[in-house]
Amino acid sequence: MTPETFELSKNITQILSVILSILINTSLIILIVTKSSKKMGNYRHLMVFFCCCSIMFSSMDIIVRPIIYTHKSAFFMMMDLRGRSLPMNFAGMMVCAMAGCFGVIIYGIAIHFIYRYFALERQGRIKYFDKKFLPFWFIIPIFGGIGWTLVSWFLFPMTSVTSAYIGPAINEAFQMDINQAAYAAAVFYPPDENGQKLFNWKCGIGLVFYLLIMAIPFYVVIYTVIPVVFLFVPFGVLFLCPILEIGCKPLANVLTFVYAIYPVVDPLPTLFYVQNYRNAIGEIFVCFQCRKKSRVHVAPEEVSRDADSY
Repeated sequence: MTPETFELSKNITQILSVILSILINTSLIILIVTKSSKKMGNYRHLMVFFCCCSIMFSSMDIIVRPIIYTHKSAFFMMMDLRGRSLPMNFAGMMVCAMAGCFGVIIYGIAIHFIYRYFALERQGRIKYFDKKFLPFWFIIPIFGGIGWTLVSWFLFPMTSVTSAYIGPAINEAFQMDINQAAYAAAVFYPPDENGQKLFNWKCGIGLVFYLLIMAIPFYVVIYTVIPVVFLFVPFGVLFLCPILEIGCKPLANVLTFVYAIYPVVDPLPTLFYVQNYRNAIGEIFVCFQCRKKSRVHVAPEEVSRDADSY
C-alpha cells in the first residue's frame, strides 16, 4: 500500500468511525435512559459512562489521527504534524493521551464482564454494583487510562536517539520527516556510539508496565472472543515482537484501523443482546417501514377522487 493510499484509507476510516461512534453510542445512551429495565439498577450509569468513553475515544482519534507502526526493535504511535501548528511537547502529550484511551477501554470491557458474571452466577455479588460502590467502578477505567498515559509519556519519550532510530522508517513508509511527527515510542535495542546494540532498560520496564496493565482485564475477559481477538492478542503481539526484533509492520497497519473502528463496534453487543434495547430498535424499523409503505401505497378511493377532480 502506497503512503498516499494508506493516508486516504486511514482518514476515511477515522472520519466514518467517529460519525458512527457518536451516532451509535448516543442512540445507546438514549435507550439506556428510556428503555432499561429496573433489574439493571445502577449499572445503567456505568453503561452511560462507557458510552461517553467510546465517544471520547473516537473524538480523540479524529483529532490525533494516530499511526501505529513498528520498525526492527521499536513500536510506536505517532501523530502527523504536517499542516498543524502545534508545539511538539503538547502534541506528544496528545499522543500519550490517545494511547491512554486504550487503558480506559480495556478496563471498561473488564467491568462489563464482571457485572455479567455476577448477574449470571446469582450469588448476591451483584450488590457490589449498588450506588455506594459506583465511584469505585468509575475510577478503575480512569486509573487504567492514566497509568497507560504516564507509562507512554515517561518511559517511551521522544528523544534524539529514538528519532534517529525510527526516522528513516517513517520517511520511507509515510514520506514524512521525523521532525514533522510527535510520537511515543519504545526502542528496545538502540545502537550506541560504536553501532553496538544495547538493551534499553527504560523501555523494557515500560513494556512490563504495559503488560501488567493489560493482564488484569485480559484475565477477566479470557473466556470471551471479541476483545481478546481484536484488542488484547494483536496489541500484545505488537508490543512483544519488537523486543525479539520480529517484523510486524502489516499488523501495525491493521491495528491503526482497528484502533479507530473499535469504539463503533464496542456498543453493538449491548444493543443487540439486551432485549429491551433490541425491541426498541425493532420498533423503530417497523415504524420506518410502515411510514414508507404509507407513502407508496395510496388508497384507491383517494385515486378515484383525484381523477374525478380533473
